Amino acid sequence: MTDASYGHTDTGAEQFRKNLARQNARNYRIATRHSRRVRYLKFLLPLLALVISLGLVGFTVIRAMVPEQLSLDSATVENGMIVMTNPGISGRNSNGIQYTLNAERALQPIDNQNKVILEKIKAAVPIDSTTTARVTAQSAIYDRLNDRLNINDPFTLRLSNGLTADFNSAFIDIKAGELKSDTPVSITASQATLVAQNVNITDNGRSIDFGGGVHVVLNPTALTTAEQ
Repeated sequence: MTDASYGHTDTGAEQFRKNLARQNARNYRIATRHSRRVRYLKFLLPLLALVISLGLVGFTVIRAMVPEQLSLDSATVENGMIVMTNPGISGRNSNGIQYTLNAERALQPIDNQNKVILEKIKAAVPIDSTTTARVTAQSAIYDRLNDRLNINDPFTLRLSNGLTADFNSAFIDIKAGELKSDTPVSITASQATLVAQNVNITDNGRSIDFGGGVHVVLNPTALTTAEQ
């Protein structure tokens, strides 16, 4: 007797081949997604390392901005303020790292020895034998009693390896090793730019949280390099 469904149903071998083809297609899609993730991670992980290193470097530079021993050209008293011209700081911070800091002026209220206002700041801190961090800021207010630094104007941190961070403002608790900014921050490297609406850095730069909408713009050459 002939099978009435002959020609309309698959034989066992044909069904096996189809199942195998579908499984191979699924495996290929999974492998492709995995390969794509690996390529992205090859780029994103170094970027993450750069951001973390920025946090650590940032606190090194910030510590260099604390005015403990000032050299200066002159000092006068104006409107209840001790006005110091061209104050400069150099030496080693608590981590043993050498630094330099210069400002056009430093102002200290006569009735508040714990408050120091620095204007037009430039600081440089060697990170290692090949990398130097430089910070420029229009002004900063240092609270010597609580070891806190308040920067209300835009400032920039640049590393000689090409990494740049632009802040609009920041509040730094030096003793606690914390930096908080509720204004936009932009971090630019050769391979990408990261923009966030706020940032919170804790544990002396080891923990960095970006928030308020984070955008990462990748340089196409970075993806090309990651695929190689």
